[in-house]
Amino acid sequence: MMRKWLYVVLCLSLLFSVATACSDDEDKLTNKWQLRRYEFPDGTTQTVDSVFYNFQKGSFSAICLLADGNYQTFFGNYSLQDDKISIILLPQSMEDENYSFYMGWENGERTFTMEELTSSSLHLEYEGVRYIFRRY
Repeated sequence: MMRKWLYVVLCLSLLFSVATACSDDEDKLTNKWQLRRYEFPDGTTQTVDSVFYNFQKGSFSAICLLADGNYQTFFGNYSLQDDKISIILLPQSMEDENYSFYMGWENGERTFTMEELTSSSLHLEYEGVRYIFRRY
């Protein structure tokens, strides 16, 4: 009987630990992030200051400051699975005239590898290109 209770307590502890770890990443990710630069596989970088990603409990938006001083927002949803973050944009977002320049994701979808997530920085990777963000 004692072993059964010990087994139940251990399983519940493990389940709680896993749930806490998953929600910890979700909590850290929830916010606005300013894209600061792209780092390309050949070692070159491109500085960026006009793109902001916003993650809020499964909802995603990318706010892009346009050259004329206006802004365009692209909406979608995201999901986390281990170190992967998958973003799917809404079809209406892909119809915007600025989509190709600011997003340009094939089929409006992208799955990034999350290389770093802290309270102040987010590093995503897609096909060798690193996206470096700071919390905004």
